[in-house]
Amino acid sequence: MAVEAHRFIHMITSACFATVVFTMVACSGGYHSANLNGEKKVYRVDEHGAKTLGYETGQNGNSTIRDADAPMAQRSVAAQEMVGQLSANGAGQLEQLGRTPKRQPSDPIYVSLVPPVLDPQMEKAERTKGAVAEQIRSEFAADPIIKLIEENRNQSGLMKPHVLASVDVEVSPKVSLKEAYGIDRKTGKPTKMLAVVFEATITSQVPPATYNVSESGHALRTLEISKRFASQVKQVIREKIGPTIPAH
Repeated sequence: MAVEAHRFIHMITSACFATVVFTMVACSGGYHSANLNGEKKVYRVDEHGAKTLGYETGQNGNSTIRDADAPMAQRSVAAQEMVGQLSANGAGQLEQLGRTPKRQPSDPIYVSLVPPVLDPQMEKAERTKGAVAEQIRSEFAADPIIKLIEENRNQSGLMKPHVLASVDVEVSPKVSLKEAYGIDRKTGKPTKMLAVVFEATITSQVPPATYNVSESGHALRTLEISKRFASQVKQVIREKIGPTIPAH
């Protein structure tokens, strides 16, 4: 990742430098440019038509000033210094980012678990309002690493936040009831059944990343399926997101 970032900064600074030089040449009178075998040469032309090589850029992109007394060359020196400073600042930012400590495996991961969105069929099937949300939340309540937090400080019971802290990960669940085809265990033939589908979008704040998980099965096994679903979500948080989160 650091290598790619260094390449990106090099590309940006090279492009900025080329733009500055192009602008100076275009706006300055008495100069002539020529390209030969991938090399660009810029000449200063006096009133008699005599040309003096002032600046050249090789095939590797490196630039060399040949006539340091020419105004164009002096401005080029200033441009090079500016680009050098830009590169140094970019490298400094990369170094600072690289020094940012990551959380340790035993450190908590603060998660915002959004109340699940239920489709109309699931809303009708839910015996007690909020039961599905509480069931999902209960799967995280005793986790030693994942700590649920909420903006609402007045909640109680399973809905009460463990700790108030900045959010590392946001989990947005959705639960639906759908008709599906399965295999009848007695006859071994396809049969229509009512399936419950748990889905979640898992979003990491720093660094930005998004994951999607789903779990489904017979509606009569909703509790079992919700446990498998929560296990998937926790696995993504701990194994895929956890190692990249900065330390608090």
